[in-house]
Amino acid sequence: MEKIAVKQLTAQIEGKTILQDISFEVEAGQSLVIIGGSGSGKTLLTKILIGQLPSSLSMQGEVHYGSMYLERNSLKAWQQLRGSQVAYMSQNPMAMFNPFQTIQSHFWETLRSHSKISKSACLTKAVASMKEVRLGEPEELLKKYPFELSGGMLQRVMLAILLCLEPETIILDEPTSALDIHNREQIILILKEQLAKGKTLITVTHDYHLARELGGKMLVMYQGAIMEEGQVDKLLENPSQPYSQDLILGNPYERLVRQDAGM
Repeated sequence: MEKIAVKQLTAQIEGKTILQDISFEVEAGQSLVIIGGSGSGKTLLTKILIGQLPSSLSMQGEVHYGSMYLERNSLKAWQQLRGSQVAYMSQNPMAMFNPFQTIQSHFWETLRSHSKISKSACLTKAVASMKEVRLGEPEELLKKYPFELSGGMLQRVMLAILLCLEPETIILDEPTSALDIHNREQIILILKEQLAKGKTLITVTHDYHLARELGGKMLVMYQGAIMEEGQVDKLLENPSQPYSQDLILGNPYERLVRQDAGM
């Protein structure tokens, strides 16, 4: 397991600064939660961490995965990193699936692109991974097409595919958005189990219940910069910056937490 370190990262797209002087570290096996309003640069930051760089992006600063130093032009290094060491789960699971391919085909194509594996071994890994994310009757689900599954089930299928690759770090963009209560709690439970197994999690979210459950460190982003950082519980309970206060206290869940606690 490797520590992730970002040092003085600044990024521009077509001359416009999107990220400005971003620095943070995530210890191996720990959780980092990133919050912030729309347009704060959260999603671009996660894309940079997995090397999905827009062609118009110019970037200064450093991204380190342990001893590996990644630059703007380190395309081969980024490719080696993705999947085998770092996996990314996007906000919209449906967009990641081919509607004309079965779920089993998605497992097969993903695993085959990263290693030499037989179809029988792929099926065994897929079934085990589907069980790990609490999907019942995995053998039947693998025969289905994406449109036959709910958004919550697809979210867990996507996570199951990523877990098959056995990454050390999982980067998640709004993993509980648009989910019903049942699927939301299932995702939270699965992510906590991954932390317990030593995975590193970097999570972009507006879900402060998820943030509290994952714990660890939190970054508050505003207009491409880190406005505030600290431990999740402490920052949510006592944000020091006016922007952080407005962002956190404007969240209905946090208002209920404070109301119940008599704060």
